[in-house]
Amino acid sequence: MESAFNTILRYINPLAQLGKRSYSYRFPLFLSVVVAVLLEIYSNRILNDPDAVGMYAIFLFIALIIYFSFRDGVRGGFITTVITLSYYIYIIVSRNYTGEQLVRGVETVLLLGVVYFVLAATIGWLKQMIDRLIEREVDEKRWLQAIIQQLPVGVVITDKDGKITHVNRQIETLLGIKIPIGSRISHQSLLKLGKQGKPEASSQNPLEKVLTTGRAIISHEFQIVRQNGKKVSLQVSASPIHNKAGKVIAAAEIIHDITSQKELEARKDDFVNMASHELKTPLTSMKLYVDSLALRLKQANDDKAVKTLENIKHQTDRLQELVNDLLDVSRIQTGKLTFTKMKFRVDELLKEIVEELQASAKQKLVITHSPAISLFADRFRMYQVITNLITNAMKYSPGEKDILIRVKREKGNAVLSVEDFGIGIAKEQQQKIFDKLYQVTDDNEKTFPGFGMGLYITKQIITHHRGSIRVVSEKGKGSTFYVSLPLPKKSV
Repeated sequence: MESAFNTILRYINPLAQLGKRSYSYRFPLFLSVVVAVLLEIYSNRILNDPDAVGMYAIFLFIALIIYFSFRDGVRGGFITTVITLSYYIYIIVSRNYTGEQLVRGVETVLLLGVVYFVLAATIGWLKQMIDRLIEREVDEKRWLQAIIQQLPVGVVITDKDGKITHVNRQIETLLGIKIPIGSRISHQSLLKLGKQGKPEASSQNPLEKVLTTGRAIISHEFQIVRQNGKKVSLQVSASPIHNKAGKVIAAAEIIHDITSQKELEARKDDFVNMASHELKTPLTSMKLYVDSLALRLKQANDDKAVKTLENIKHQTDRLQELVNDLLDVSRIQTGKLTFTKMKFRVDELLKEIVEELQASAKQKLVITHSPAISLFADRFRMYQVITNLITNAMKYSPGEKDILIRVKREKGNAVLSVEDFGIGIAKEQQQKIFDKLYQVTDDNEKTFPGFGMGLYITKQIITHHRGSIRVVSEKGKGSTFYVSLPLPKKSV
């Protein structure tokens, strides 16, 4: 019974018909006739005065015209208007109006007819426009929902208050928990997006941050633990949605499952680590045998063989450097790169490195400025950083122009710069040179010897020391790398 009553209420409620373009003509026709009949019965049978309800009838039918125009568009308004005017004509005929009363009655009907038709047309047209807009919005939502459901990534969309408006099946598969539409982003399933599988506060949720700050979050990695105990690695990006005025009105989040990618990277890192360790031992033995053989050949005055062995030793050193780089990359990836910090003079370390490298350099390595500056850092890793920068300058400067090296104090930091006058680095490559395995190319797309690990390792070491590295370069005119490291507080 209650269900039937609710159905009737929804049917007669004009607001419930918004967006529905199936306009009725029977309901306006039926109700208008019923109202007219009831008015006749009331005036003739109850009041016994046929003219008693004239003014009331006008206002009642105006209300009906407005109601049906808003409920059933132009059609509903016009049908009600026609029935209303027909009832007015019936009144004139049935009451036997004559003379001036007849003229006034006809004029009234004509005037009200114009007003009613204009009213019905205006309200009905507005109603139908609203219905079209609502229908278009509903269709767009359906299209959006269909697209979202087909995406291979998880998607969550919220309104400005953090209320979830859209999710797809993939997000529920990724998180392992169903997310109800209408729930908030503080829902327990979304709080699972914590690092290392530990739930985080609602304020740390990417969607919450986006709605609060209005800034996008790109490719943040999280790990969750599903109900079955399986750990899953996820990459999350979230972005605010603005209106024309620039106000945040919603937020969208996309979640990728990168578990397989992470497992593959872990296996690759394990392989590189194992291979590097296995290569290190025979390389060390090889160098010892080469040194021993070189000593014997020197004693035998076999200069040609000694020179050949020196070339072998040089290539062995390069191979050992590569193995050490591979080991460092593996340690960086697994968080096992160790640092032993101490206080040392960076200017003295710089002079030591330049003396070592000058012997094999075609260019002249010139220290243009090097005041006494102390750092509290890992001396070996700083040796590695400076060596990488200078050898890179040597590699990418085929000519014999000087390579300029300087150290200075600047706003509480020690700033080291290495400047060459070689091939330079194109703008589009400058953001990529610190990526793992990236190599700079020349104008002919030719790469230089190496595996593209030196600058990646260099940046990771500098970042660990709370420093920064940047490059200023112009194609064909050379490059300058700047390394900034914080000075010990007593030295500032």
